Amino acid sequence: MRLILFLIFALKALTVCGQAVPAAPSAKKFETEFRMQNGSYLGFSQVNLSLGEIGFKVEVNKTSKDKGSKLEFRIDKPKGKIIGTLEVPYTGDTTYALKLVGNLKHAEGVHDLFIVAKGASSFSIVAFSFIWNY
Repeated sequence: MRLILFLIFALKALTVCGQAVPAAPSAKKFETEFRMQNGSYLGFSQVNLSLGEIGFKVEVNKTSKDKGSKLEFRIDKPKGKIIGTLEVPYTGDTTYALKLVGNLKHAEGVHDLFIVAKGASSFSIVAFSFIWNY
């Protein structure tokens, strides 16, 4: 069953939408880098969250040592219900993988998924993927 669901996710192209944020100059450029600042978001349409075993892996890069930056996972709209949050740590010039797994609150059915940045300092999302929570 999990293999079939994985194939559905792998074959279905996810539509990505979001706000454009000007890229800040940095010493190291990544091939795919989404600059995030307070209120910026990435959106994925029609994600099936009713599987109960789905999780998210986000690779981030944050060069500022300020604390309080986080990612909020929201459904249906950028200011919709929060189904999970992740704190974004200082990474220096490297990337760090954050995982949100488990039975996500209010995560039932097919929803538009939004990843919203919160906090005073900006950071980059280098990669994002859906993972299985085993």
